[in-house]
Amino acid sequence: MSDALILERGELHIGQRFGPGTVNRGAALFECEWDGGRFEAGLFIGGMFRSGQFAGGLFHGGIFWAGTWLSGTWEGGFDRQGLYHSRDDRPRFL
Repeated sequence: MSDALILERGELHIGQRFGPGTVNRGAALFECEWDGGRFEAGLFIGGMFRSGQFAGGLFHGGIFWAGTWLSGTWEGGFDRQGLYHSRDDRPRFL
């Protein structure tokens, strides 16, 4: 994984796109597009999760379009059908 992009704790990214070689280890992403890679820690706020693994961190207000949910905190967002689910009404794939 020599071409991997590692996002670290303390980083802030707004409106960016991240691809398959990306690993998030604690960065905050606002209105970003995640298209592959592994989300291990950090914040995903209001963006589009297109593919990859969500393995930790906090998901809030985004669209979980595709990918695999392994672990993490669901604070609210939209499922694959575009339906909103609050913290207490998690999508079935979680």
